[in-house]
Amino acid sequence: MQIAGKKKKWVITAVLLSIVSSIAQFFPYVAVYHIMKELINNANHIYLISYKKIEMWGYLSLASVIVYGVLMYISVMCSHIAAFNILYELRVALASKLVKLPMGYFTKKTSGEIKKIMFEDVERIELFVAHHFPDFITAIVFPLLILSFLFYMDVALASTMLVIFTIAIWLQIKMMGSKQSKALSQQYHEALSKMNNSIVEYVRGIQVIKIFNKTLFPFERLKRDILYYKESSINISQQFSGTYTNFLTILSSTILVVIPVAVYLLISSNNYPHYATTVFLFFIFGTGMFFPMLKLMWIGGMFNQNSTGVEIIDELLNKRELPESIHEITPNEYSVTFNNVSFAYDDINVLENISFSARAGKITALVGKSGSGKSTIGMLIGRFWDVGGGDIFIGNVPIKEISLENLMNMVSFVFQDNLLFYDTIEENIRMGNKTASLQEVKKAAQAAMCNEFIEKLPDGYNTFVGENGTYLSGGEIQRICLARAILKNSPILVLDEATAFADPENESKILSAFSNIIKNKTVIVIAHRLKTIVDANEIIVLNNGKIVEQGIHEDLIRQGKHYYELWRNYLNISEWQL
Repeated sequence: MQIAGKKKKWVITAVLLSIVSSIAQFFPYVAVYHIMKELINNANHIYLISYKKIEMWGYLSLASVIVYGVLMYISVMCSHIAAFNILYELRVALASKLVKLPMGYFTKKTSGEIKKIMFEDVERIELFVAHHFPDFITAIVFPLLILSFLFYMDVALASTMLVIFTIAIWLQIKMMGSKQSKALSQQYHEALSKMNNSIVEYVRGIQVIKIFNKTLFPFERLKRDILYYKESSINISQQFSGTYTNFLTILSSTILVVIPVAVYLLISSNNYPHYATTVFLFFIFGTGMFFPMLKLMWIGGMFNQNSTGVEIIDELLNKRELPESIHEITPNEYSVTFNNVSFAYDDINVLENISFSARAGKITALVGKSGSGKSTIGMLIGRFWDVGGGDIFIGNVPIKEISLENLMNMVSFVFQDNLLFYDTIEENIRMGNKTASLQEVKKAAQAAMCNEFIEKLPDGYNTFVGENGTYLSGGEIQRICLARAILKNSPILVLDEATAFADPENESKILSAFSNIIKNKTVIVIAHRLKTIVDANEIIVLNNGKIVEQGIHEDLIRQGKHYYELWRNYLNISEWQL
């Protein structure tokens, strides 16, 4: 009910219909009792048997079965409507939450773990609400109806059955509610997450695995996680096996306990025929209660697993988001300023007292050795994390005072690791601007030097990318991502090795195209190929998370320090030959 949200009315309707259908399902038992009563009471005088009464109870029983079927069908439909809406709303809520979480969350959580939460845990809730919930209600209501009717018929026999069922239910609660069972359930979910993550990693890295001739079991992590999952599953089975066996034995032998009590009461009875009917009724119900109770136990196990899944979903939904300002301020211009910015990944310092300004309409280049903090600076501009100290400004406004949505509209990124979605090339480019026309998409593609190879594809801009579609080279993917950023037309552009996968000819074309693209934009270029940034208006040299030099190319070369060393090494590498 808590996760049903706006669909509570569907869940309530499903519950009410399940209750009414349980009553309808119970009615044939009452009919059988009255038919047996009519036959046994008149066993010595067959001519007194009212066949019309028997026929009436038969038709009423048939009608109740039809009513049960119809109501149960409608109940299941209502529960399915609720379930699929809950599934939809949960996945939308989770997807929305993931977007608002700092990037640091994803460095700690693997893709396999997130996949399990968004798909398997949510799917299990949908399955429970759609299918198991109506059964769960029936499994509770039906035995209660039977016990109520039995107490009405005979207190002694009903009390005997109640004692047996109380013991069975106590065993089930003990099995499902113990701390050990909860711990095992959590261990099971953890093992499943680890295995999912290893499988995803294994599939993604299959090319490397094949190159180095690694089969499944030498890939130790996957092997270990599969065995851990197997061990967790066996542990749960072993933990519950004894209690489950006792529960099943007690529940299925109810009639064996009822028989001696019934025989004693039957012998003691003054009205033998009438009491014989009652005893027969208890024999029917003794077996009739077995299946709902068994179903209740099975659903209880599912509910236990679901509860752990819901806790994991709640944990994600309750994660602290990046705080947003209530009173948003719009920048007056789009320069980017770092003012004594420090940042650390957990306890590892990455940036220390970084201060610089990237002017609007100018190119600012960030260079330095790997691990010096260049890419981190780029991502901090988009507020992928909040800084540990200092402030980042766009114009005169701290980025914390700008909503994340507007900040993302102001900044475009092209990273080293580019992603194209399984969709047409046109739609992949249009992600930068959903309202853009095809002509504008093509114009952006021309500016990124990818129109030529797109036009040569079988379906042109309607060609699907990825599985069951066309496969593009790294340079082609990077240029399409560049076209996406161009079409977005944001005032701030962050290029993290944007020409890394381009061949020399296309790199030259892309760089010449930049002169038109970057007009009136704040451009921050993160580069290892130093020749791509020699004309930058400002070059910032980083080393171990600190700014060690700052200036234009010629001045930095003349100083003969860090930048000069980087430039000399770059030139030496360019002369290497095999």
